[in-house]
Amino acid sequence: MKTLLLASFIMTGTTAAYAGNHSVSFPKSDCNEMFMGVVELLEEADKEWAFLQDNPKDSSDAVEHAQKIQWLVGLAADYTTIYKAFCDKS
Repeated sequence: MKTLLLASFIMTGTTAAYAGNHSVSFPKSDCNEMFMGVVELLEEADKEWAFLQDNPKDSSDAVEHAQKIQWLVGLAADYTTIYKAFCDKS
């Protein structure tokens, strides 16, 4: 058991060291395109919110639009994480 625990610590340490030593970044044009994609996803989510404000919460359309908002915002968050990891080198 101690051997397995020690091996997992060693592997974790080497993986972290490897990840820290290799800096990867995307080309500026790809980063700009990704940023604009995030903006467009959030604009689409805003349009869906506007629909929800004008319609009753209990309507079947409201559930569909709420699910679409959740998907759009989640996708924007995923792309934001990628952008911060590979494009935002401040």
